[in-house]
Amino acid sequence: MKDKNIFNEEIGHFEIQERFLQSIRFNRLSHAYLFYGNEGVGKEAFAIELAKLLNCEKGPLYICQKCSSCVKINHLQHPDLKFVFPFPGANQVKSDEISDALALKAQNPFRRIVFPGKNTFISIDTIRELKQEARYKLYEGKKKVFIISEADEMRPEAANALLKLLEEPPDNLMLILITSRLHRILPTIRSRCQLIYFPPLENDVILRIIKKYHTPLSENLSHIIRLALKNIKLAFDFIEDNVLDKREQSIEYLRKVVVIQKSHDLMSEIEKMTMSKDRREMRLILFFLLTWFRDAYHLKTKGREASLINLDKESNIKGFVHGYPKADYQNLINEVQKAMKDLEDPRNLNPTLIFTNLAIKLNKFIKNN
Repeated sequence: MKDKNIFNEEIGHFEIQERFLQSIRFNRLSHAYLFYGNEGVGKEAFAIELAKLLNCEKGPLYICQKCSSCVKINHLQHPDLKFVFPFPGANQVKSDEISDALALKAQNPFRRIVFPGKNTFISIDTIRELKQEARYKLYEGKKKVFIISEADEMRPEAANALLKLLEEPPDNLMLILITSRLHRILPTIRSRCQLIYFPPLENDVILRIIKKYHTPLSENLSHIIRLALKNIKLAFDFIEDNVLDKREQSIEYLRKVVVIQKSHDLMSEIEKMTMSKDRREMRLILFFLLTWFRDAYHLKTKGREASLINLDKESNIKGFVHGYPKADYQNLINEVQKAMKDLEDPRNLNPTLIFTNLAIKLNKFIKNN
């Protein structure tokens, strides 16, 4: 493709790159975009790169990566760029923690921003600050770019406040909303944005990203990418935090589930999984449980080992399939997905109850008596 080298090579999504280049050529840029697609496909990194394209001193249709504007945007410190993300309430987080999280994001735009053990959201105060900032003239750039990561985490009042900005946007502003859960974005907001779908990244692009942003490289890199289901955020989680321990916890939980009569052992295991109160870690346990059931279903119905996600656990999965021939995999997968949704809901204050109820349902559908 002729212009694909304008963007950083690890960004990928060449068709979307060309779409924006064409919009700039013909002066057809929208004032608001909604980037959606699975988690970990590089939507945030692309949005940051787009901000550079719109503001590079050597532009248009060029990103030099070296001018003052490009350097400041790379560090997420340009006065005309705002990168918004969910963070805990004011009484749960220090301003330094937020600054540090933003700095880490600047170092690697493909990584996840986390505040372990704390509920995060986008508050109305954050959106009010954006609305105030939108009124000001450009400081030094060519276009104000406001990027709202995980826009589905806006509180209802924050979403309604943003709607007013979308209805009457200044000419010098581009809003980019980013989500992996499109269904949680208000229809009134969706209708005022141009929607752009981001497909999964190719393996070679993921490898290029990891090689750029993480050294030394893991010996099991291809295995990690397989486990992460092409989710680059998960891949970095797996590399940086050794979260494969969570897979072992998931398998141990499953062992306790199938012998649910020993309720003391099960509750002890659930307490281990939930004691940190870090919902991200709990979601990973459920994620690995989901991949286990998908692998078991694949093995039972298609019999192809090479396509397994947990390929290194092939013998264990075969043992599970043969040991529980009546298992209802569709319902098992559905129940884990429901538990994942319940865990994402901040109104559910008792993760222990979520895992306990899930255990009862899984036992029923594994044995399918």
